[in-house]
Amino acid sequence: MNKPSINGSIKNSGNGVHEFNNTKDNFRHYLNIIRANILPVAIITLIFIILTVIYVFYAKDIYRSSATIKINRPQGSVLSSSLIPEFQDFITDRYISNEIEVLKSYKIREDVARNLLDSFKVLQDKNKFYYIFNQNNNNSETISITALADILSAIVKIDQKRGLDIVDIVVESPARYEAMLTANLYSKVYQDFSLDLSREELTNLTRYLQEEKEKKYQDLTRSENDIEAYQQNGGLILLDAQVKNLVDNISQLEAQKNAASIELNAKEKEYESLSGELKRIDPTLIDYIKSKVDELYINEVQADIAELESKRDIEASIPEDEALRQKTIRDYNKKIEPLQQTLDLKFQSLKNSLFSGTPEERRLVAQKVLDAEVGVQSYETKYNTLSRMLGKYEEQFSKLPTQSIEFAKLERKKKATEKLYLILEEKFQEAKINERIKLGTVLVIAPGIEAARPSKPNRVLIVFMGVLLGLASGLGFAFARNYFDHTVKSPDEIENRGIGVLSWIPTIDEIKSKIPQHEFIVMNNPKSPPAEAFKALRTRVEYSKLGENPIKTILLTSSVPSEGKTTISVNLAGSLAQADKKVLLLDCDLRKPRVHSLMEIERFPGLSDYLFSNATLDEITRESGLKNLEIITSGTIPPNPSELLGSKQMKQFFDKLKGIYDYIIIDSPPFISVTDAEILFRIADGTILVLRAGKTPADAFYRTCDKLMSIDQHNFLGVVFNNFSYKSAYGYYYNYYYYYSRPDGKPNLNGKSDKISDPDKISKN
Repeated sequence: MNKPSINGSIKNSGNGVHEFNNTKDNFRHYLNIIRANILPVAIITLIFIILTVIYVFYAKDIYRSSATIKINRPQGSVLSSSLIPEFQDFITDRYISNEIEVLKSYKIREDVARNLLDSFKVLQDKNKFYYIFNQNNNNSETISITALADILSAIVKIDQKRGLDIVDIVVESPARYEAMLTANLYSKVYQDFSLDLSREELTNLTRYLQEEKEKKYQDLTRSENDIEAYQQNGGLILLDAQVKNLVDNISQLEAQKNAASIELNAKEKEYESLSGELKRIDPTLIDYIKSKVDELYINEVQADIAELESKRDIEASIPEDEALRQKTIRDYNKKIEPLQQTLDLKFQSLKNSLFSGTPEERRLVAQKVLDAEVGVQSYETKYNTLSRMLGKYEEQFSKLPTQSIEFAKLERKKKATEKLYLILEEKFQEAKINERIKLGTVLVIAPGIEAARPSKPNRVLIVFMGVLLGLASGLGFAFARNYFDHTVKSPDEIENRGIGVLSWIPTIDEIKSKIPQHEFIVMNNPKSPPAEAFKALRTRVEYSKLGENPIKTILLTSSVPSEGKTTISVNLAGSLAQADKKVLLLDCDLRKPRVHSLMEIERFPGLSDYLFSNATLDEITRESGLKNLEIITSGTIPPNPSELLGSKQMKQFFDKLKGIYDYIIIDSPPFISVTDAEILFRIADGTILVLRAGKTPADAFYRTCDKLMSIDQHNFLGVVFNNFSYKSAYGYYYNYYYYYSRPDGKPNLNGKSDKISDPDKISKN
């Protein structure tokens, strides 16, 4: 029967069973890694729990207060047409986004900080404040306005409710009163700021409309006088219906064109004022904004919107049927709306790209410049579109009869001036009213209130997350430690490579006493788990080769030093002797012998002395203190141990011993280090390879196995796992896989029967 390759994988003809076993083995492997590192995992988890509990204990309660405001979008331009009051500007998030940036600006934070400090000074209970009072100042001085403004940027969050003109001002502070006061002051300061700004704009607008209204009144008076003079001179008094309709359309367009001119003039003045301020801060930003707004795509969309609006206004002003008029407006608005939305999205994208990295002190001014530049472009496009449309009507007008043209010109001028004057008069009166009542765009819907309970920290959640993080870190440490640990740790590892495990020996606590004789555990503590393990090893050795040539000479070696092979040799020999077998323990480690010190006997004379004919067999054979067990020590360390062990005298010596003893247990040097063990391997009937769990390097161990099996795979009996802790990992071997034997046939220490239930586990062949 051929042994499987050491480096190969175990094959199974039943795929379903094989996959199930693989899954089971993988789960068991991961579980064993955790069990092997249970102490560090527990310590790491405990550290995280302690740190989390300390944090939770000392963490300050944070209270949240929220003020809700509604920001009304102002009436777009200074001359929104009153001819069609049903048409509403398209509501977008752009204006709200601008106002949120205003709310976040340093100017607002500074005013809020100033008001907070004023409230702090007049309030007697200073404990109601946390951020305002500087805890580290022994002079009990309050924090500066600048420092408090910086703190506000961190503790105040301003968010728009999606799709609404509603904005939440959320403040968090360890002091519940401070959180409530800050939220309310934020809404109050912004409301006052918006009101002052609106009033200033209304004052400027009123003054501007007054000037324009007076100019148009004078123009209207002149137009009326011109018509009166023309009629007194015998001119045409009435126009026919077709000419009258043409004149009405032209006057309508002229009124819109003049209104657009006024709007354009106002926006240009606003732009000049704002751009001058921005030039002082960042001159390059002005040119960049202008280049982006001047993009051809934007101009084309603006032109389409302007043309549709003009056509809508003209057609809506003609029908006397109100239902038809409303239908005309709705039809045009459906065409305008997607264009307006596209334009707004384009400007929002432009704004995001322009101001993403702009410092706060420049951002607010730059946004206003952008809005003003967009307004200038919009009214320029509208003015040009109206001029183009007016030109088409002018061509029709020029074809009128000569007598009608003169009067039509006067009538057209009068109507256009009259319509524009009426628009200016209406807007002037609205501006005057708004200025008197101080109409603002901000409404406080819900003021902030003192929170009844803290919003954070969520102590239960934090502790829970601390436990999870601790477990994750501990498990991460365990798996990382296993990944970087290149030693052989479990019987599974080698059995999965086709290498048989004879037995495993649990940790012998007596070794810690540093008394060599205590390592002879089968004699000193025969009922201990290690002694039971040696009995199991004895049983497997006895049945490892059955037939005409039973095993008599058994070599014990290891891959590297300090694997515990001498301890295994001594106790295996003792266990065989306890089974009424005549056993010889032969120390063939002629380089670093240890049997004599472990058994506390003299090293001289020994094996080397006998081979050099300096002593007889009787002289080198010593009693062990255990019935049926005799010992031959190494003797004098020779200069050439390999040559001595491979000599003819050594073979003759073995032949002589086989006639005397039932078993000869040979302790040898590590297999890789020197050739001594390889020489003995060729002489012995069977070889046991000892490894120390968690200490033997895997590459050295598998290299040794390859070497042994390449020489004579039938001579290689299997592996003994030494110093294997079943309590911390892979304990299922102790409870399930292996069965210890007791001479009386009674259950052993773990409650299992001592009968060997699986003969295949006994024999290697």
